[in-house]
Order: sequence, then C-alpha cells, then structure tokens
Amino acid sequence: MKLADKSVSKIVFLKTRTVKLQGAASLISNGPLGSVNFWNIFQGGKLSASFKPSRTGCQVSSLAVTKDNSLMFVADYIGYIYVYNIKDYAIQGPEKDRPPFIKHWRAHVDMVTELEVIDEDKVVLSSSLDCTARLWSIDGEFIGTFGQEDPWEVFTPASWKHPMVPYEILIDPESMPVHPVLEQPTDEPEEVTSQEEEEPQETSDIKNEINYNAKSLLLTITEEDIQEEINKQNLSCGSGKRLRHEKYKIAHKPLDHGGPNAFHNLQYFNLESNSVTFEKPDMSVAGTDPFQSFVSS
Repeated sequence: MKLADKSVSKIVFLKTRTVKLQGAASLISNGPLGSVNFWNIFQGGKLSASFKPSRTGCQVSSLAVTKDNSLMFVADYIGYIYVYNIKDYAIQGPEKDRPPFIKHWRAHVDMVTELEVIDEDKVVLSSSLDCTARLWSIDGEFIGTFGQEDPWEVFTPASWKHPMVPYEILIDPESMPVHPVLEQPTDEPEEVTSQEEEEPQETSDIKNEINYNAKSLLLTITEEDIQEEINKQNLSCGSGKRLRHEKYKIAHKPLDHGGPNAFHNLQYFNLESNSVTFEKPDMSVAGTDPFQSFVSS
C-alpha cells in the first residue's frame, strides 16, 4: 500500500507582509497531500488558509512569488504551473476560499523542481526532472528552452516560441483537457442531503429490502441463460458466414446486359489455299558487269 506524501519541501516568505501587516499570513508552504498553506507566524504559527491548486490533485513541488507578493506561482508533480492573485489574500484573517485564480499552463512533462520569478524582465524560469529548463513570460507565454537549436532573445518577443508549445508537452496524454467535473475544488467538503432522517424507520427498511431484492434478481444468472446466449452466438456466426457467401456470389456473378453473350458474337472465316507459280530467273547475264566498258579493236 502506497503511503500518502505528507512532506513539506518548499516554503516562501512574503516579505512585504512581515514588515507592515503583523496579523496577516506571511509564510506559504507546500504539502501535505497536494495542498498550499498560508501561515501567520506572528500569532503562534496559526494556519490562515489551505487549498489544493493542482487540477489533478498532485503534490505541489515548487512555489514562487513576485517581488511585491501580488502573484503566486505554484508547480506540481506533472509539470503544470498555476498562477494566483494573493495581493489581498489572508491579510485580515483566515480564509475559507482559495485566492483568485488567474491561469495555468503545462510547462514540463515531469515534476517541476524549481520556479524563479525575475521581476525586472517579467519572466518565469522553470526546471524539471525531464532534463529541461525553460523561460516563460509572466503571462505564461512560451519564450524558449535552454539549449534548443533555434535562437531566441528575451527582449525580442518576435523570437519567442509563443503561441507554440514544446512538442513533448503537445503529445503527452496528461496535457489533455480535464472534464469540468474534475475541475471543481477537491478540498471543500461536499454537502450530502439525506432523506432517510425525515422518513420513518419502517418505511426506510422496506425500501432497502426492495432495493436489495431487485439487485439480487438483476445479478442472478442461470445455466439456461448461459446456454441461450451461446446458441445466439452460434446462430449469429452461421448467419454471418451465409451472408458473406451471398455477398461473394453477388460480387462475382457475370454481368447480364440483356443480350447474347460475348462468344455468340464471334465471326469465323474459311482459309483458302492458293498456289503461286514462280518464274525461273535468266542466268545468262550473271557474268556480265554492267559498269564495264569494252573498246572494240
């Protein structure tokens, strides 16, 4: 049995809050169980907020914030990066809801090991266990992968790879869209309404017994049912063979144009033997040279 990961591998201090807002949450940590937690370290280390950012419930691997602590970037074990607006989040006290979500994108095909926000250039640097390091704009636009053949320049947006994405991300099954039901938050308790409390116990028992009997009837399969199904399969196989044979005969049936067949229209002729006579050539001029001239004496 695989144990749930309850480790904490990343913490980030919100420096702007530690100076001005003593009662606000000023520490962010990842884990356990794929959550991101906000802590108030000035009041005994109280938990101010907790939520799960990964759309698949994966463990959070890395965290990063902008210099003014207005944006939080969260990366998970399958290579996704999520962006949240935390400018006014968990300042006045504990929060029940998650901070405003901005966007997310797939940056790598494996766990993101490190995130770094470079505020001066408005870019985000990411590295991963898939042996790649990539640069993104702060809005999630793909700038390029370090070491790629095609050159790119941070200060030349025309050289960026956006709107393209890395090929291995494009073909990876984990990049497929998630059903909207799975996009709902997983850390909020579900409200379950039960009608059994309002009904008498006797009525509830009768309904349970009826449901149990109905399920028993549906799940009962006799030997006669099995034999009948086998007979149906045999009949369907036999009918399939006959059907294929009929199709073969139709496909190979000679065409009927409504007239005589081809061999009925053939014409034939009698061959006559005619003798030919040849005349014997005159050999008296065989030794005469027509080009030779004689001079009479």
